[in-house]
Amino acid sequence: MSNKSEPLISVIIAIYNPGKHLYKCLDSIIGQTYRNLEIILVDDGSTDDSLSICNEYAAKDERIVVHHKENSGVSATRNQGIRLAHGDYFSFIDSDDILEPDAYEYMLALIKEYDADAINYEHYITYPSRERTHKLSEENYGLFDREGAIYQLVHNVMFAWNKLFSKRIIEDIWFNEEICRGEDSLFAIEAFNKADKVYFDSRPLYHYIQSENSAVRGKFRTSQLTAIKLIDIYEPFFKSNYPSLYDKQMGMLMNLMTTLYFDMSMDKENFKKEKSLVVGRFKELYSKTNMKKLTKKQRFSFCLFRISPSLSLAQRKANIAIRRLKSGK
Repeated sequence: MSNKSEPLISVIIAIYNPGKHLYKCLDSIIGQTYRNLEIILVDDGSTDDSLSICNEYAAKDERIVVHHKENSGVSATRNQGIRLAHGDYFSFIDSDDILEPDAYEYMLALIKEYDADAINYEHYITYPSRERTHKLSEENYGLFDREGAIYQLVHNVMFAWNKLFSKRIIEDIWFNEEICRGEDSLFAIEAFNKADKVYFDSRPLYHYIQSENSAVRGKFRTSQLTAIKLIDIYEPFFKSNYPSLYDKQMGMLMNLMTTLYFDMSMDKENFKKEKSLVVGRFKELYSKTNMKKLTKKQRFSFCLFRISPSLSLAQRKANIAIRRLKSGK
């Protein structure tokens, strides 16, 4: 299917009840200045009008392929998209987000210029009444080798949707269907582990939409505890392949454990057993990590959580309240 003169980009969109946002998402893809796209829409058993919307767009644009399946989660849905794809490059877009009109044309130009295996690009965070740009310091942008690219993932944003991957580096890599939180970060790390060069660009190309519901923490789902499995994947991986990044990644995992604890605490349910599990895994990580390799802020936060998760929770709530006061919300 690939045009030899122009690389084929497979755009995979996992869809589950995005509502009215789906129209803007699809419009932003079919309106791309780069035309050689294979647009794969995988409906994960949506209960809204998503499937009919997908079929409506497919009837108007022959580049669109629609696949409907029973609900099984975003990882299984993206994996189905990978199986259906024929592209030279792969892009994973969330069904309620928007891409800048020249995004793929721009990224392919960077790949050609730098002979890169992947592009990592910046994004806007779009709220109902405002939008802000996600921005890092300048040293985090540019061309990196494999270890440098993994370093950037560990230190910065590890989503799958803010990247364009070459087919070569994602061959035989799948989204882990047993993990329901942090699975996209795992996919990105495994893909970049096969890359020779990755270009990190400072231009925001993606609008990460925060709906009214996104602004309020929803009900905690116990399936999110599958993120604990990341510990047993990342620990040996970094110890063997990137020992200089081991402590930093363990810090990221400790932060994930404290976040899971916080999310459970904000829910009306008790989750006593689940909290105990999270605290136990946190303490294991703490004992294996050289805390001197982490920031002062991390060391204080993790030490407080180790001593008293309830005090750590109180501090986190206070920090949120202070930020809201400063922002006028």
